[in-house]
Amino acid sequence: MSWPEPPLLRRRLAAIGLSLCVAALELILAFWGFSFGVPVHGSQSHGANGISAPLSVFNLQAVASTRPAQRAAKATPLPIPKPKLAKPAPQAAGPAAIDPDLLESHEADEASLAAFEPLSGQHGAEAPCSLAQDLVRDLQANPLAQRALERIPARSTAIAGALLLWDGRWIIAETDPGAVMLRAIVLREVLAAKPDCRAAVNIGPHFLFVSSGSSGKTTTIVIGSGQWRWGDLTTSP
Repeated sequence: MSWPEPPLLRRRLAAIGLSLCVAALELILAFWGFSFGVPVHGSQSHGANGISAPLSVFNLQAVASTRPAQRAAKATPLPIPKPKLAKPAPQAAGPAAIDPDLLESHEADEASLAAFEPLSGQHGAEAPCSLAQDLVRDLQANPLAQRALERIPARSTAIAGALLLWDGRWIIAETDPGAVMLRAIVLREVLAAKPDCRAAVNIGPHFLFVSSGSSGKTTTIVIGSGQWRWGDLTTSP
């Protein structure tokens, strides 16, 4: 019996060490999720006596394929159901409530307007036409007209405090009670004037300066534009 030569022994030890390194590398890769579908075989080292030392690696396909699945199952969050909010029941639309104070004030204004006696209807047949002056005096002295002027919003007047009331058509908002009341007072004044005064031709606008006794504010009411007649106010929209 003869002992193997030292070079042959070194080659066998080197082959065994390489096989162990490859197996350890494969275990590390399988732990991190790499899959090996086909076994990998290392090279063989043949000695002088015909004995071979195969370098085989482990087939860890099952381990590598199950770990990613487990990680994916842990990483996938479950959907959170959203709560359904209950819709409020529709409320029945009832009739709008009327403020008793506003209703009483409106009725008082209507009564004051009905009792209003314009100055333009109190002149004799031979008196000259002074419809613009009569209108200013009535707007100045009539408490109903004063309340109407105080209810005019600031956005309806110009920078100089001018209120354009009529320029061929009525420039007022139906939702503005002050301007609506002024239109009614002006129309009553014009209708009370003499027919020849209503038919007289005017050129350019009339500026009526009316001051408020309570606030001391002067409002410039502008009526007319171009060529017009006082009677046009009674027929225009």
